[in-house]
Order: sequence, then C-alpha cells, then structure tokens
Amino acid sequence: MIEQLYDAAPYIGKFQDSIFVIKIGGEILLSREQCSSLARQLHVLWQLGVHPVVVHGAGPQLDEELRSRGHTPRKVEGRRVTDREALEVAKQVFRGVANLGLVGDLARAGLPAVGLSGVDGGTLLVRRRPPVEVEGRTVDFGWVGDPVRVEPRLLRTLLSARFVPAVCSLGVDAAGEVLNVNADTVACELAVALAAAKLLFVTDRPGVLHDPADDSSIYSVLDLAQVEELVAAGTVHGGMAPKLAAATSAIRRGVERVHVIGAAEPDALLTEVFTNQGCGTMILEQKREAP
Repeated sequence: MIEQLYDAAPYIGKFQDSIFVIKIGGEILLSREQCSSLARQLHVLWQLGVHPVVVHGAGPQLDEELRSRGHTPRKVEGRRVTDREALEVAKQVFRGVANLGLVGDLARAGLPAVGLSGVDGGTLLVRRRPPVEVEGRTVDFGWVGDPVRVEPRLLRTLLSARFVPAVCSLGVDAAGEVLNVNADTVACELAVALAAAKLLFVTDRPGVLHDPADDSSIYSVLDLAQVEELVAAGTVHGGMAPKLAAATSAIRRGVERVHVIGAAEPDALLTEVFTNQGCGTMILEQKREAP
C-alpha cells in the first residue's frame, strides 16, 4: 500500500487544480454498487485537488420509460432518434430521476454536488440537427441538438467554489428550445471548453476491445490513427462509436488524454489516473516512438 502511494505521488502533484470531465453511462447509474463506488473514487480525486465535472447519460432509463408508455426507442449508429414525445420524456428522466439520483450518490460520498443540464446558465448552446445521410438513407434525428458553443461561466463559478457539477445531456437553442444531446458529445464539448486535463468515459465495458466478445482483449493505448483504422474496419459498434468520435474530437481540439474504462473494475478510475499500467484504454494524439 505504501509503495502504491509513492507511485501515485507524481500523478497527484501533476493533476492538482486540474479539471477532469468524467462521463458516466446511463447503464452505470442503474447499479447502486457501481455508482456508489464511482462516487467514492470521485471524492478521492476531489480531496486530492482535482476538479471533477461529471456528465451522465440515461439511455436505458429513457428506453424503459418510453416502452412503459408504448413507445419504441430508435437509434441509428448508436445515436438516438428523438421525436417530440421522446424529448418530453427525456426531460423528465434526464434532469429528474437520473440527475437527482446521481447527485444523491455523490452527496452520500461526501461531495458537494450540484445537478444541472446544459440548459442552465445557457451552458450548452445547440442547433437542431438537420436530416443527414447515413449508409445511403436520409435520417431525421428529430429533436436532437448539435453543439454550437459552450458558455462555461456557470461551471467555472461552481468549480472555483469547490462544487462538483453533475450535468445531464440537454442543451438549448437560440430560440430557447430544449433539445436532446448525445451525452458523449456533451462531455467532449465541456472538456474542450474547460481545457480539461482528462476526459474519461466510464462504461459497462472495460475499455476499447480487440474482440467485443472478449472483455480481456483491451487495447491499453490507442492513438488517433489507430482509432481511425478501427472505425474504418467496422470493428466499432453501438455506443462505442460516438465515444471514439468524441474522443477524437476532444484530442484534436486540445484535450491531451482520453480514457475509456469499465465501472465493474474495482477502483478503475483511480487505477487509470494514478498508476502506470492503468486498467482501461488511453487514447492520445500520437504514440511516441521509442528512442
């Protein structure tokens, strides 16, 4: 244990006063054990002087609520198609049940968490996504927003007072219309706007995998060229596709490191940040050549 503290010391010094954006998948929020574990790890980061900004999804919760109302959820390439009914339910689920539940878990771990959305303080300005071509067909994603600009003043005010923002994935357009936004995209945009030292995606998979059927086949490190190769080869599916797109965008716009880790791994967040070996996948712009 003492040896581990010595190993962690350089990282602790490096990341004091840094901002980490941590995106937690909605499936993680369904597990009280995993969510509580993450909250405790975030509390350790916070005590060590890191400023966490938590972004969360709530896709499974929204799917369940829509099905209970007789509405069939629809996704294209891992991204949700949101009609008017789905949007209204998303507002209730994202900003209500999911966000309040997460803030409660963070508070139980000792964190002064504040729940909000991209609508609050005009933090995330979006425009409604126009119909797009996907695999030769036109898809209208409905009431979905694509980011235009982040106004980080509210987040910076909270961070300067040592609060921990917990942000759900809703944005607002210039006319005041609330729109659904992919949570991975929200995390990317906030990380860029806040000049975050790290962007971390906490998922139900242990990292980016060679073989989606084998959880032990983790890529420890990927650079952007390798990510592009994986996407081009069609080996990235479902929710991992928008995560890698967000990771690529964040790195190209100044975020130095992006990590994909699994919530089921004990102390995954702390292991990834404070040890040399990590436990998930680290994505960077370009691997350094050996001397």
